Amino acid sequence: MKARYRDRIVLRSPVTFSSGSLIGEGQVLDLTAPGCLIESPVAVSKGQYLQLKLILPVLKSPLSVDLAAVRWTNERRFGVEFIKMDESERRLLDRFMAHHLFSPKQRNRFSEPGGQNWHLKTYSLKPISST
Repeated sequence: MKARYRDRIVLRSPVTFSSGSLIGEGQVLDLTAPGCLIESPVAVSKGQYLQLKLILPVLKSPLSVDLAAVRWTNERRFGVEFIKMDESERRLLDRFMAHHLFSPKQRNRFSEPGGQNWHLKTYSLKPISST
């Protein structure tokens, strides 16, 4: 298993997903820039591709992921990697991540060995908006 290369935001937010005729609902349990953990009663398969609509706190409209790959499954939980998103959706995700990762409780967790701060290169602190 690969080591995680981004910190994750723990949350519980609704998500809908679809793949062909399959339509499902669930909860996002954690989120990172390249993907998320979903819990759902609807079964999916490793390697399956999904479209996602994530209802994230603070955002005025759902975050859309045009293409996400199911990387693993374990009973009612599965991990997806975001493969394709509109640029505006990607920027919205980056702002959401920056807003939540820069909370005072999390500030001391970002330094990589050697003192490089990856988050300073990846995220900006612009206000969150849906436009």
